[in-house]
Amino acid sequence: MSESKPVTLGQGYSTIAIIPKTEGSWALPLLHERITSFSNPIEKAVAQLRLVSKTLPTRPLSLWDAEYGCASFAKQTANIMADKLMRLRSNRYFLK
Repeated sequence: MSESKPVTLGQGYSTIAIIPKTEGSWALPLLHERITSFSNPIEKAVAQLRLVSKTLPTRPLSLWDAEYGCASFAKQTANIMADKLMRLRSNRYFLK
């Protein structure tokens, strides 16, 4: 790699995929969108989940990485008809 070229950031993307009930290891993308500089990953994921959950015939179970295991994501998706399973970072805790 040439040292004369500056290091630049890549583009962020958000993908929602469905895993069919059939056997195998297929994951079929439903939405794959770029995260623009006018939004953030959580806003994009909330919009995508809202759109996709309206079109599915049954209530989906959605799986999320630790970035989405936060109060902001939970609050913004509370009224979306989808079950959410999130990985939590080790420094997160729950309050009653």
